[in-house]
Amino acid sequence: MNAKLSEGLKKLALEFSATQIEQLETYCHCVMEFNKTYNLMKADTEDELYVNHVLDSLAAVPYLKNLIKENTKAADIGSGGGCPGIPLAVAFPDADFTLVERMEKRCAFLESAVKAMGLKNVHVLCKQVDLVEPELFEVEVFRAFHPFDKKITKALLKMLKKGGHLAAYKAREEKIIAEMEEVKFLIPTYEKVKLTVPFLEDHERNLVVVKK
Repeated sequence: MNAKLSEGLKKLALEFSATQIEQLETYCHCVMEFNKTYNLMKADTEDELYVNHVLDSLAAVPYLKNLIKENTKAADIGSGGGCPGIPLAVAFPDADFTLVERMEKRCAFLESAVKAMGLKNVHVLCKQVDLVEPELFEVEVFRAFHPFDKKITKALLKMLKKGGHLAAYKAREEKIIAEMEEVKFLIPTYEKVKLTVPFLEDHERNLVVVKK
């Protein structure tokens, strides 16, 4: 097993089975192969991919355990190369994940990676967010997708079931405050959860959680 992945899972107190670890390694292999011809995710080495993308995605698992249960309908919005959706689908094998992505080339990659990994709890939805049916999901996650603005916030809330949660991976607190100020008429209250990413402890990472 990759040393960074092994150590990172320990730091996050996540006990993954041999199957889950194998799935993450397969995913990493798929991304690195695809990156050779199509710059899918910023990662020059496997270590970089595991730390900046996979472990960054998994850093929210201890908190998301409160939201994602058996049969929870979860979605990764603007999934891109599959983070955080694919690592979270590995972490929560009993939940149902949809990767929402509008670009066909990325959707083709996601389909092939999910198949190679043998993930049974993941579906790819190749659609623009504003064209997705309303109230489909109980939990929506996204990372490096889009800042909260009026249009995107309305689309995110529309897809979410009543009582559902949005969880957005964000960086610095001052940027979050400025961003959320712009949409406070749509999101009057939110929770900010501090995340600690293994090997990136000096980088400020936060999860912004919104309840509909």
